[in-house]
Amino acid sequence: MQPITSAEFEQIRKLLNERCGIFLHEDQHYLIQTRLSDFVENLGLKNFGELLTRLQAEPEQLLPSVINLMTTNETQWFRDASCWNALEKAILPPLFKKAARGDEIKIWVAGCSTGQEAYSLAILIDEFCLAKKQPELARYFSIQAMDISEKALQTARSGSYNAFEINRGLSRARMDKYFDQTDGYWLLRPNIRLRVHFETINLTHDFSHLGRFDLILCRNVTIYFTTEVRNKILSRMASMLTPGGSLLLGATESLWQHRDTFKTVEFEGCIYVNPSV
Repeated sequence: MQPITSAEFEQIRKLLNERCGIFLHEDQHYLIQTRLSDFVENLGLKNFGELLTRLQAEPEQLLPSVINLMTTNETQWFRDASCWNALEKAILPPLFKKAARGDEIKIWVAGCSTGQEAYSLAILIDEFCLAKKQPELARYFSIQAMDISEKALQTARSGSYNAFEINRGLSRARMDKYFDQTDGYWLLRPNIRLRVHFETINLTHDFSHLGRFDLILCRNVTIYFTTEVRNKILSRMASMLTPGGSLLLGATESLWQHRDTFKTVEFEGCIYVNPSV
């Protein structure tokens, strides 16, 4: 197949940025070439110019597949130990107290990919409630997990992972406690799987209708956006936190531009955001 031309790259680059916020630098032709070449050939097309023509004619049929292929669905269980340590020791305790009063705890995992982060959180909450000898309180924690990739969400909803996926960050004790093994796959048990609700979302669109949350995880998601789009998304998320709520970001992300609006809390190496009082 013919290599992508500069003009084709610019058109696809513009399309991705406008439709889903993915920003490619001018020297990243190789990303489109490597991630979409097989897709183009499987459609029976000769080059990326023909793909653009098809995208213009059938955007709803083809664009979701293009977005899925261009999205980096890199994830693992309990990624970044400092984050989970802060959740367990600093963030969950006050939320547990709210749950003990009968209040619903609303949590949003943005950019959830194939579900490992959202399910890790559900497992941690279950363990926390068990340690407090009040396992019934786990039902007060409502987790919404969202991603732009419908293919990734299909895996997430199934709660089924192969040997490679299950061994990335998950201890053997947790595997045995929370999963059943069948035909080479590990299936998350219903008591955890059914606590997470997965939906499709495009973060470049308005999402304020989702309401307010006690905890938002948006880790290593906005790094693919321009600075302007990133700041807009994170500012909106922070404004959707309940009083005392927390926004956890990835290690490479920052709200430093908004230090007058938001305050950061550091806990044993993990930095997260709270609305300023």
